[in-house]
Amino acid sequence: MKIINKKNNIYSTNSDEDLMNYLNQNIKIDDVLILDKSILRLTIIKRIIKIYKKRIIVIKASEKIKTLFQYAKLVEGILKIGVNRNSVIYSFGGGTIGDLSGFAASTLLRGINHVMIPTTLLAMVDSSIGGKTGINSSIGKNLIGSFYLPEAVIINSNFLKSLPKREISCGYAEIIKYALINNNNLLKILNKISGDLINNDYINDIIYLSVKTKIKYIKDFKEQSLGKYSRAILNFGHTFGHAVESLNLRKGDVKHGEAVAIGMLFEIKISQLLNLKPISLLNLENLLKKYDLPFDYAPYINKKNINSIMKKIYSDKKSFNDNTNLILIKENTGIVKNISLKKLKSITLELIK
Repeated sequence: MKIINKKNNIYSTNSDEDLMNYLNQNIKIDDVLILDKSILRLTIIKRIIKIYKKRIIVIKASEKIKTLFQYAKLVEGILKIGVNRNSVIYSFGGGTIGDLSGFAASTLLRGINHVMIPTTLLAMVDSSIGGKTGINSSIGKNLIGSFYLPEAVIINSNFLKSLPKREISCGYAEIIKYALINNNNLLKILNKISGDLINNDYINDIIYLSVKTKIKYIKDFKEQSLGKYSRAILNFGHTFGHAVESLNLRKGDVKHGEAVAIGMLFEIKISQLLNLKPISLLNLENLLKKYDLPFDYAPYINKKNINSIMKKIYSDKKSFNDNTNLILIKENTGIVKNISLKKLKSITLELIK
């Protein structure tokens, strides 16, 4: 396996045997494995189930599992199987499985170790990196959670071959985000790719560059620093994206990556309005279109729902004292702009005339 980051024990491979060797060398009798139901058909997962079936919990992944009810159900299930402070939770799945499992690990017995095996592109490049765990509230996304770094992250790009096209596109939304905030090499690769988004010569480089970009920003857990590598900059596309996603959670017709794409479009428009000279809106629209992501924010951010959008932003964890830290793009770099919610609403109304 290739080491992406030694300090955070982040490894990558494109070999199922590498992953099996790691698991067989590390899993103990008192560990617990949490599997996304959608991957049970995969050959490597069938092998894992055969060996560790008495220590496995299966969950059908979606944003709907990130609730207090499902959290309670999971931790009671883990406690029933039996764990101690030396136990490790191994989670196999996308972002929702990782968020829920990580939050459970951070609270069980006041904290047990967590190893993440992300199986979606979005989880490989984003949600498995940096230690954010959490569940949703009826008020908004990820408002209940903890900062809890996993003991290790094992990225096996072979899992990507099993994903539906829409899930691949959602992962590319976060990758595009990294390219825009601070990685020209990644942007060049994204513009170069044609055809198959996974079975190409660049996928492992894309994962590597995305993870390395995120690592630059994750030293400050609580996003209090507003400097060049503030963790807050990773929220580009997420201020309006989370609002759009929260409004559509019950319907389930907007996935996280799609919401981030919508948020990036709108936040680029704000960057233009403030004369920060970001990537052109047309270039971003073409890039999003290429990766089968939403390239028009108007159906999601408009006069009909603007009050609901702003209400979600007001209740977001990035907002405080009638202000919010909005992430914008200045030329080819992400920056933090502290802006009053009143001014943000005024700008938003101007853009949706």
